[in-house]
Amino acid sequence: MKAVILAAGSGERLAPVSQHLPKALLPIGSETIVSRLIGQLSQRGIDEIFIVVGYEADAIREHVISLHSTVPIRFIENKDYAVTNTAHSAFLAAPYVEGESFFLIDGDVVAADHLFDQACSSKGNTLFFESKAISSPEEMKVCIRDHSVYLSKEIPTEKSLGEFIGIVRFDEEAGEAFFAVLREELHGSKLSYYEEAINRISGTHRFSLLPVEHGSWIEVDFVTDYLEAVKNFASKRPAPVVSEQILLCPGPVMVSQHVKSALLHSDIGHRETEFIETLARTRQKLNKVFGVKSNHYTNVILTGSGTAANEAVLSSYGPGKKIAIVSNGEFGNRLIDIARCHDLDVVPIEFGWGEAIDLQQVETIIEREHVDALMMVHHETSTGMLNPIYEMGALLQEHQVDFLVDAVSSLGAEDLSVEEAGITFCTASANKAIASLPGLAFVCGKKSSFVALRNAQPRTRYLDLYRHYEYEELYSQTPNTPAVSLFFALEAALDELLRDTLQKRMEHYAHLSSLVRKRLKQLGLSFVIDESLMSRVLTTVFYPDGIDVEAFHEWIKKHNFVIYRGKGPYLGKAFQIANIGHVKKEHISAFLDLLEQGITNHLAEIAVGEDC
Repeated sequence: MKAVILAAGSGERLAPVSQHLPKALLPIGSETIVSRLIGQLSQRGIDEIFIVVGYEADAIREHVISLHSTVPIRFIENKDYAVTNTAHSAFLAAPYVEGESFFLIDGDVVAADHLFDQACSSKGNTLFFESKAISSPEEMKVCIRDHSVYLSKEIPTEKSLGEFIGIVRFDEEAGEAFFAVLREELHGSKLSYYEEAINRISGTHRFSLLPVEHGSWIEVDFVTDYLEAVKNFASKRPAPVVSEQILLCPGPVMVSQHVKSALLHSDIGHRETEFIETLARTRQKLNKVFGVKSNHYTNVILTGSGTAANEAVLSSYGPGKKIAIVSNGEFGNRLIDIARCHDLDVVPIEFGWGEAIDLQQVETIIEREHVDALMMVHHETSTGMLNPIYEMGALLQEHQVDFLVDAVSSLGAEDLSVEEAGITFCTASANKAIASLPGLAFVCGKKSSFVALRNAQPRTRYLDLYRHYEYEELYSQTPNTPAVSLFFALEAALDELLRDTLQKRMEHYAHLSSLVRKRLKQLGLSFVIDESLMSRVLTTVFYPDGIDVEAFHEWIKKHNFVIYRGKGPYLGKAFQIANIGHVKKEHISAFLDLLEQGITNHLAEIAVGEDC
């Protein structure tokens, strides 16, 4: 008996938790969705498994090969996954299973072991469903029509028998008929879902409907589905004791004991004098970090992430203006997404991930489009590239264009003066180079630009930038209840930074990154971008040849170091080493020694197997 797993889709709706991983690689406890399926099938007599891959196909291949399954596993690639659906993916399996009995399984199904016991003991053509009322238009419903099984999302709720769970068994004849329909109809691009082909053959090839227990399965389409799958199907065990981890990732970062201790303060009300004084002091110290020397600039502090600060700027400043947004990575793209979310008049200027910004091209576009403002990321964390804010600022001043800057991961690590760069609004957050705890973000800008927002119609209540300015600048208050304890931690981190001096902190980060890059080159590794374009705090480097990515990161984590996988086009191809926050030379040296040990002495321990 064979099985086909359909795992070609990108699962865009799961991006908040998947971080661009394919759905198949989402963890369920100590397993992934696909490794769980492989284990359940192989333990129940399936003698060959075919996985149809598309999005991040290489990452899935590497992971599956690393499992060293006792059952042969073969991969079928749907190169057109972005423009096709499950019917095309299923059809690609025809040369491998046509003429034989086989299971067809959606690759996002997480199910209990006993459900697979039930499935693998079934005979003939069998379709599995859960008997329940369904109101969602997204679910594939099942009913009986003209004495035959019928599947569709359009079946009225009152006529539905329940929900198809994404597992179906075909006998030899039904399988041949199924693929014949797909072959004929796909030629004319008439089918989207393989369930439509089942409908075409169910009149001549009888399918049994086999109900499954409620709670015995979940199809992971949305974030809520994934969270429920983890809750219901991850191994039940006591909460683990979290060991001390060395965070070599670009945020959140390690913080000093002094910053942690600042959280242990007396309880105070946020409308009381004690908090008012803390807020005023902290904003004054932030001005120094932003390079403010005159009375023309000020800042506000928001309870939220760096993205909250960016959304506050774009949603408050942007309506009625034409804004160019420069992007050469994920966080530039995120700015474009935020602008579009608020229906702003946005002009994307996209250079591609890891590509340097061409100022001449930017100038041509702002002249042609007559934009009011331009926004860009200072440190594009998805690649580690430092973008030229001073050169861009000079260009924009010449054309009288406002300048908005995302400095979320550069403030406190890179040379940045909002005044010298002519920045209108600049955003940053606490849990990057300032080395405080996550949860606070800042907007520093010209006072005149804050005041100009007074009569603007806000797009959001919580992130109304003028409202924050009015409360903090005029009343030394916050408009909403703030994360009070984080203000104490932030002030402690600012005290450390200013005591060290910005210059010495930058030199420290530069020294650590030089240690990282020198050793990586000695190990024969190559960088995603040229060293001359890199920031002081982050290095993005390609994996060594022959390394299984998942095993590599597990091996690093086992030794209490945390590094991040590459994003977007670098997912499965590169990883990132950050030296930001309260990172010391001994942390970096210990990690590099571990990395060298893993690459030179224990490669076999984390290498990709030759075959499965």
